[in-house]
Amino acid sequence: MDSTKIQQITMGSIYAEDYSDSFRFYNGILGLDDYSPMGDKACFFHINDEQGMYLEGGYDAPEAGFDTSKVSFTFKVGSASQMFAKLRKNAIRTIQKEPMKMNEDTFWFQCYDPSGNIVEFVGGE
Repeated sequence: MDSTKIQQITMGSIYAEDYSDSFRFYNGILGLDDYSPMGDKACFFHINDEQGMYLEGGYDAPEAGFDTSKVSFTFKVGSASQMFAKLRKNAIRTIQKEPMKMNEDTFWFQCYDPSGNIVEFVGGE
């Protein structure tokens, strides 16, 4: 077996302009509540035993608009429709007008985080 073959994604990293706004989005709205603070402008969100997401603030925004992706990743959720409704209720800008049906049991959509990164969701209806 090739020991350099990629086996999984262990961690994603988000480098945000405003740490507080981004923390409120990922923790307060998306509900990533298992986290370890890492100083005044950073934390590590534990998603499960093998995966997590690092968030660090204080970065300058690149010359890009909301129609330019800086990073994108996908969260698996139980219900894409319920997550979509939750984001809309919290005035989070979504790209699609509603979750798209990808197959019999899978729905998908995208939104923007406070730094303009595209965040994707996939899950049941």
